[in-house]
Amino acid sequence: MLFKDYNINQFVLELSSDAPSPGGGSTAALVSALAASLNSMVYSLTVGKKSFDILKDEEKEKMIEFREKAKKFTTVSQEFMEKDREDFVGLMASYKLAKNTEEEKNNRSKAIQENTVKAMRTPLNLAENALEFYENIKFAVKFGNKNLVSDAGVAAILLHGAIESAILNVKVNLNSLRNEEFFLDIDKRCKEIIKESLEEKEKIVIEVNNVIYPNN
Repeated sequence: MLFKDYNINQFVLELSSDAPSPGGGSTAALVSALAASLNSMVYSLTVGKKSFDILKDEEKEKMIEFREKAKKFTTVSQEFMEKDREDFVGLMASYKLAKNTEEEKNNRSKAIQENTVKAMRTPLNLAENALEFYENIKFAVKFGNKNLVSDAGVAAILLHGAIESAILNVKVNLNSLRNEEFFLDIDKRCKEIIKESLEEKEKIVIEVNNVIYPNN
């Protein structure tokens, strides 16, 4: 059963159980999907309303475009939930491979290595995709229905949580890949993503607070 077909209670119960998945990676992707959906809601409750009618034509077009991108990113985030589960199951299976002969040991080591790389790259890709979504949220804060600006702010907070969580899942796999040529580049990129995400999130939250809670 796909995660997207779970009801909330099913997902929460399975997450709290001893099942191997969902775990932190799928949860990070779920939070990303929630951020995208919440921001899409801001657009849905703006388009066709008075706050939409007063926008310039190019701003209207951009909002409709961003709404579609938000919906698409919701779907993409759900796909990352499944990819994380697939990667984790594959990695666990590689640890269970036979290791009685030298050939089996080599095949097992190779499988573990390959699946660890997959398990590392999926949350990294999620974080990269999520980082780009800040532009979508910033537009909602600026041009969306001002009665919903706090929702856009929550979307930014959730997005940073998803990114930070995804990077943790990168690191837990990257740690065993320290001898790979790409290690330093990915380590550096992780730091850059966290820094940029935090900066973007804080700028959005400040702007939202200035609207909903001025002079504080």
